[in-house]
Amino acid sequence: MKSIVTFSLLILVTSMVLGGMTSTVSAQDDPAILLKLAKRAQNQIENQISSDSPEKIKRLFAEGINQVNALEKAIRNNDIDSAKEHFLSAMKIFTEISRSSPSPDVATKESASDVASSKVDSARQNVKDPSNDIQRLQVYLNSLKTIAKKYNASIDFTPLDELFSLSREQISNKQFALALETLQKIKETIVEINKELREEASKKESQRAKEYAQQYLEQLDRLIENAKKQGVSDEIIKKLEKAKENLSSADNPSEIVKQIKEIISIKDQFELTKNDRLESRVLQVEKSLLRLSQIDGVDPNDLADAKNTLQSIKRSLSNGEIDTASDLLRSLAKQLEEIKNSL
Repeated sequence: MKSIVTFSLLILVTSMVLGGMTSTVSAQDDPAILLKLAKRAQNQIENQISSDSPEKIKRLFAEGINQVNALEKAIRNNDIDSAKEHFLSAMKIFTEISRSSPSPDVATKESASDVASSKVDSARQNVKDPSNDIQRLQVYLNSLKTIAKKYNASIDFTPLDELFSLSREQISNKQFALALETLQKIKETIVEINKELREEASKKESQRAKEYAQQYLEQLDRLIENAKKQGVSDEIIKKLEKAKENLSSADNPSEIVKQIKEIISIKDQFELTKNDRLESRVLQVEKSLLRLSQIDGVDPNDLADAKNTLQSIKRSLSNGEIDTASDLLRSLAKQLEEIKNSL
């Protein structure tokens, strides 16, 4: 609005000044045209002025009204030259006011912007301190780190730790709105890490299940050999061999557990559990030996000797030499304990 008014007034005033009022004859024929133009400009400027306008603007407008009134009086007196001067003076004043005053549209936009900014500031001030939420997520993050360590998962927690540090800094500076935005990023990052961790855990569980299945297959081989030596019926032998085949082909943890339960049921049904206690101890010793082999500083010769003893125990169990296997197992357990104590 302001730009339109200013541009119109400028064109009108300029044409009057540069043209030297070439339309004097027309004005003499109908001088009321000058008054109409001046009145129109006065009304336009009046719409731009409010009680909040600067005093300078109000004084200029009052002067402009005086010039319009003088214009009207000159026209009534048929004083065309004076009318011309009052007209130009009024239009110059209105042009100056139009240039200096903010347009209603601009003022409205600025006011709306101020209101919006005020609302944003108010909303930020009303944001609750998210410290408790941050603390709860920190506890959850610590549990995720524990799980990752348990499964030896290669997950980088550095970006998440940096987000937590940033949120605490923002809270310390009372920037709760920013801290809330950081909190949202933390939640999104945790969701991604959770997904990655589940995938890692699933792979590890599958790997461990297959390793356990392999160990159980070795036990099953020894059980079948013992069953044959003890004169167990061919029917039972075939059941055990079929169970071994099914366990060998199992490729996921749930299927492996299902097949092992089936083998245990066969052993219970046909009273083939005489060596189970020893077999369980063999598994425990085998796990201990594996853990020791992953520790730096353990004498390789001690490990090799322990592994040889373990193989002797397994052969004894396969041959049905229970007492020999039991003696060797006690000796191996003592040997492993000495290795651990020497570290």
